[in-house]
Amino acid sequence: MTDPPTEAASNDRWPPEAEDPRVDRPGIVASLLRYRIIVVTATLLGALAGYGIAQLLPVRYQGEATMVLADPGGPSILGGGTSLSSSDRQVYLAKQVDMMTSRVVLERALKLIGSPQPLRDARETLGVEQSADMASISIVATGSTPQSAAALANAVGTAYERVTEERASEQASRGIASLEKLRGRLQARLDASPKPPDGRLSFRQQQLAGQIADLQQREQDIAVQAEMYASGVEQFERAEPPETPSQPRPKLAAALGALLGLLVAGAWAWRSAAYNPRAEGRGDPARVLGAPLLGEVPRLRAREVPTDTAVSSTPVPDPAAADACHFVVASLEHELAGVGGKSIAMTSVGPGDGKTWTALKIANAALQENRRILLIDADVRMRHLSEVFGVVEVAADGNGQGPPTSNGQPPTADEYICRLVSTDSGMVLPVEASRADPLHPAGSYHAVDVRHAVRSIGELFDLVLIDTPAVLVSSNALSVADQADGVVLVVSHRVPLSHLRDVRERLAFVKTPLIGYVYLRPRGLGARTLWERITRGMGGGAGIRKVATDPEQRA
Repeated sequence: MTDPPTEAASNDRWPPEAEDPRVDRPGIVASLLRYRIIVVTATLLGALAGYGIAQLLPVRYQGEATMVLADPGGPSILGGGTSLSSSDRQVYLAKQVDMMTSRVVLERALKLIGSPQPLRDARETLGVEQSADMASISIVATGSTPQSAAALANAVGTAYERVTEERASEQASRGIASLEKLRGRLQARLDASPKPPDGRLSFRQQQLAGQIADLQQREQDIAVQAEMYASGVEQFERAEPPETPSQPRPKLAAALGALLGLLVAGAWAWRSAAYNPRAEGRGDPARVLGAPLLGEVPRLRAREVPTDTAVSSTPVPDPAAADACHFVVASLEHELAGVGGKSIAMTSVGPGDGKTWTALKIANAALQENRRILLIDADVRMRHLSEVFGVVEVAADGNGQGPPTSNGQPPTADEYICRLVSTDSGMVLPVEASRADPLHPAGSYHAVDVRHAVRSIGELFDLVLIDTPAVLVSSNALSVADQADGVVLVVSHRVPLSHLRDVRERLAFVKTPLIGYVYLRPRGLGARTLWERITRGMGGGAGIRKVATDPEQRA
């Protein structure tokens, strides 16, 4: 006959979700907030680097002259002309830009200002561009002084005007000379034709005379056009000496350096956050641990935690923190009812996670609900629970929980009761320091046997909280956890999820189920914490598992 099937362990009832890197990967804002100190430092260093580099650059000034050219589709020097399209005008302006940076214009410009600067260097200090609306051309010159920058820009514009004017004049002269030759031939033909007896011109002679008059008029028009539109420049706005240098610009360089530092640090923070995800919200550990959230309580500030003096009770929490602790007590009783027990091993991921103070706050809340509470200090190396209440020695020679008495027999219930310390948070069973080495408690490399203490006096209490060593620090944590009815993990804000996976893998070696975790939220409201509270208020739940209320649903 086979044994009837037993109820599944709690860890099986809450299977962890499949690990998906996209789920654990935080957003860019969360990544920046996590590594905000590094991001801010990188941004400031980038700003300082940009400012310092700017100070090393030589001082440069820029002078800008503007030149408005005549419409190339207007009246030309040789007459005629039609309106150009935008594409043709763009090509025309591009040719004029190339002409302004040509050898002929630059040599004339350098000669005007008497500069011995090489042609190549002068071309590098110039920037000639057409405007976006194709209405003008800007000439930007860079120099070591405001006067030299403005002088070079103006010299280039003046040289362009003179070169184009000379070319237009030459073109007009050639045109007039050609017209004069044609007019001379027509005049010779007119003079050679016979004159009528009446002195009146024949029809052919009238045609020749009209052509000669037209040629004369065109010669006059060319001369006038050459005088008015020879350079093709309608307006030349000369450059003024600049008041401020264009280089260096320390403020701009600092801003660009800060932006570059922010981008680099942001990319690094996002990549680091993706490779090392942390518990940014109260629901993140549930996906890894496969255990429900029992509640979230605020983490005690450093000034609220006594360090040098013993206390008789835990710090008085604010009303919101007290309500959170009472909620944890209700969740613990609910989970313990499912596994059938009353002892809980309170453990954490690593040292400094607030495990002992969380246990004290939970005990204090349970005591206010008229529960009989027993606190057992099983963290034999740290002994925080014993040191909090100023317990240095106990009535027995060994640890307060399990070593045999002087007669070689395990302690009796009465002897355990004699070792208890009464506090406002309940009865505390402490750890004794070794008399040979007060810095290390007796038997610190051996797990504390709390099972015997629970069996002896556990019936006198409604809830037994065992302060267990951190899972990833002490090898005794699993041995102590194996002696309890359930394990509760205290999870700090932003604990690495990889550490929670290590805890889950280690707790899989003990038969005691992980019945849930308590999330220690920071005192300040972060962006994600605030968003979770808003979504919970709207019924979103922020991805937190709901605890089953029906015992059948817990199986």
